Amino acid sequence: MKKFLLMLMSLPLLMVACNKSSEPEKVLADHSLTLTSSDVVEFATEGGNGVIAFNYTPKEMASDDKVDVAPAAVLAIESLAEWITIDSEVPLMLGSISFEVARNEATEPREAVINASYQELSFSVTIKQGAASSSPEPEPEPMPSFEGWGIVGTMNNWGAAGAIVLEESGYFVAKGVELTASDKFKFIKDGDNAVNRGGNGLAAEVDYFYAAQQWGSDIHVSNDGTFDIYLNAKADTYYIMTQGKSPEEAVEPLAPGEDLYEVCGNFEGERVRLVAQKRFLVAKGVKFSTTPAEFTVCVNQNERVYGANRDATYAIEECIAVAEGGENKIVVDVKSDTMYDIYYRDDMSSLWVMPEGAAPMIWEEVTGVAFSSTNFAINLRGEGIELFFDFNCGVNAENYIIPEAVYYVNDDEDTGFNFNLENEYDLRIEGVKTKLKSGTMEIKHISGGYDITVDVESIHNHVVKVHYAGPIGEIEIMGRPITNPE
Repeated sequence: MKKFLLMLMSLPLLMVACNKSSEPEKVLADHSLTLTSSDVVEFATEGGNGVIAFNYTPKEMASDDKVDVAPAAVLAIESLAEWITIDSEVPLMLGSISFEVARNEATEPREAVINASYQELSFSVTIKQGAASSSPEPEPEPMPSFEGWGIVGTMNNWGAAGAIVLEESGYFVAKGVELTASDKFKFIKDGDNAVNRGGNGLAAEVDYFYAAQQWGSDIHVSNDGTFDIYLNAKADTYYIMTQGKSPEEAVEPLAPGEDLYEVCGNFEGERVRLVAQKRFLVAKGVKFSTTPAEFTVCVNQNERVYGANRDATYAIEECIAVAEGGENKIVVDVKSDTMYDIYYRDDMSSLWVMPEGAAPMIWEEVTGVAFSSTNFAINLRGEGIELFFDFNCGVNAENYIIPEAVYYVNDDEDTGFNFNLENEYDLRIEGVKTKLKSGTMEIKHISGGYDITVDVESIHNHVVKVHYAGPIGEIEIMGRPITNPE
């Protein structure tokens, strides 16, 4: 008996030892710290503000577990130049370092190095500044006669007298301004250089919006061209737009280290940026130059390319499966001279070309139950919408597979395929319940599931048109589960 008790007592120790030995050894992969802006930043004699952008990739476990950098981890900053004002450390996950360069009063140019480090990782940025003039300061120019905001820069020798005056029309705007990538400028108010707005030290991309910073660095563009320049003085934002485009069409610039997603194909402009919107990346107002539409999704100027999983021509609003490295272009049967919105799912798995103003539905749950061989219920739930339908199929279903048919909300169509108006059914939009008044649901069979098209109207005049293609799960209530077709 004592021997048996000793054996029982030793079992937990044996299990602990087994569990300990079965744990996989976790090996940390290398982490990295990358400078994503220029390693040389130049300033004029007047100095100004600058931003250094970087990207930190934390260590990862050899297994699927990840080790994120602690929120309190900081990047150590060092600069021996008294004329550079900069914090000694910044949060590592911030992704940027702000600094200020004082005016150079000396007649010699100067430069200094900003060093940044975290553990064994580091990078350096060289700051260069022009010298002050050895000649006497010129007499100040007489105050120009314009009021409001204007642009001064290399294109007018920084002279307020030759400023490009901005017209006020909701925004302050100057249209048709010719700029080269080497031009630099600022916004000034009432001809006074002391009241000005500048940029963040990085090249401004066309059709984006940026913060207009007081005493910010000189603004410059990345490419030569002719642009419409807007300033929102209340919100302190500026916009360098393609001629004819409005600030409402501008998008937010990428954060340091953020990937640039674009659709690239046979439409006006050849490339359009996809912008994050809830569970999608979206390009709106796309007009294809030829039919059918042919395009791919490009990441970081073709660093990665996503194409269709199969060689086919798809319909408008059809869900298109895509994958990285797909050899097939995404081909869609579009109409000429028509605007479309392109929706790319944020998990990179699928894409839709939608009529302008319409959006696809991603179903979070599709479940069903058969109360009898002729009485079925289907529940479709997505973001902001839920539909629960109880209906009669009009014939005995075989193996609880819903027959292909058009099912009617009312009894005007005497087909035997109708909604069960005596039982519960409803439509919920943003959680608010409303009964149905009219409409149809068409059911077709596909491999492994159903193709369901719903076109209904509620008693509160909600018109709902949604589509789902895929298998149906089981509602956890009494009844038989619906069988998915082979």
